[in-house]
Amino acid sequence: MTPTRRQFGATVLTVSVAGCLTGEPGTGFDEGDTTEASTADDTEDEPDETTQQVVEDLDERGLAVQSTTTTEHAIQLTVQTTGDNHSDIEIAAGAFATLRNSEPTGDHDLRVRVEDRGLGEGRFRIEAAWARGFLDDELSDSEYRTLIADTRRE
Repeated sequence: MTPTRRQFGATVLTVSVAGCLTGEPGTGFDEGDTTEASTADDTEDEPDETTQQVVEDLDERGLAVQSTTTTEHAIQLTVQTTGDNHSDIEIAAGAFATLRNSEPTGDHDLRVRVEDRGLGEGRFRIEAAWARGFLDDELSDSEYRTLIADTRRE
């Protein structure tokens, strides 16, 4: 029997974030380039089942996905902002936790580029280990979202 897993809460998190989009280590995106470089292991035209699952969940939650790239280590998405940075993070955090709950052995991180009508607004990432920690009650709602918000770059 697997341990009971927690549902992602709807607590609102207020976090002050600052940063620079280009050249920031750990963002998972290239130096401000708006197109992702593809390798033979990347898929862009037809997302794999895992990527498609997170895309559908994000769309249902109100965070419209514009494009996807799946690499060996991450699912990279470009999304249309909801208009609120905290909501963007909260929606992505919930969808990614749901994905990790359905595929607990998955090791892809989630990297999100947020746009507003095609203009870059920011980027953040969610590590698979954070989602698993949240689901296993090792991280609270606010701790999980704070880890994510701390990666946000404008």
